Amino acid sequence: MILGNIKSNKASRGFTIVELLVVIVVIGILAAITIVSYTGITQKANTTKALTNAQAAQTVAEVYAADNGYYPATAAAFATGSATTKMPASVTVVPQSTALTTSNGDDTVTWACLTSCTTTTGGRITYFDFSTGLVSTTIIYVGAATSGGTFVNPAS
Repeated sequence: MILGNIKSNKASRGFTIVELLVVIVVIGILAAITIVSYTGITQKANTTKALTNAQAAQTVAEVYAADNGYYPATAAAFATGSATTKMPASVTVVPQSTALTTSNGDDTVTWACLTSCTTTTGGRITYFDFSTGLVSTTIIYVGAATSGGTFVNPAS
């Protein structure tokens, strides 16, 4: 009897191909779910960072206008700032004509002047939305600017 049990235990050792395939499929499904979730979280984080940078540019534009009586006439004016404010070193402001993509999106925002860039009364700041992959719907208006305004590209 004992010899019969030993022989049956030896024969049942290991896993079958079907069992191994089931485990591999389950691991693959879990990995796919994790990758999709991680991608969505990364896109949302990048969009939030881009929004924060755009809000920093908005703050600089508002303080610049309070100090000088008009909004920045060039994108470079954001970098130099005014007597009381400057852009964070990691954020770059470029003219609106510069295309924003995933390669430059989270640290770069664009600036367009309202009507004219000489003694302007407002403008708009755009940033790249990683969640949607769009720039056009991600706009912050500054000063007297509204969605119906006429905007021009400032000098660099």
